[in-house]
Amino acid sequence: MGVRLRAFTALALFAGLAFPARGQDNPLRFVPAQVISTADAVYPPNVVNPGMVVFEVTVGASGNIENVKVVRDGPGFTGTAQQAVRKWKFKPATFNGQPVRSVVPVAFSFAQPLITQPR
Repeated sequence: MGVRLRAFTALALFAGLAFPARGQDNPLRFVPAQVISTADAVYPPNVVNPGMVVFEVTVGASGNIENVKVVRDGPGFTGTAQQAVRKWKFKPATFNGQPVRSVVPVAFSFAQPLITQPR
């Protein structure tokens, strides 16, 4: 009896900004990694309080997840959130059109759904 949740993603702070290079007419351009697909985290049945888990996900130049670092632990939620984020698929970040490794912050917010009683 788990409630499925969607994760909130916070992608790069400077998403899509162009940084001009000296002596060149064409600016250097960084495009952050993009989420292609996600997996839901299951709300643990034995946890009562809400919580949040934050990760730094390293996405390789191939688009594969190379590392998942816990930045903010959510007791009771970290395991299920980590299992879910490892199933996510990414399009890699690019710099000047070339795929590059990047770090993407990902946050999972957990809250029990409201249960209404029939009248």
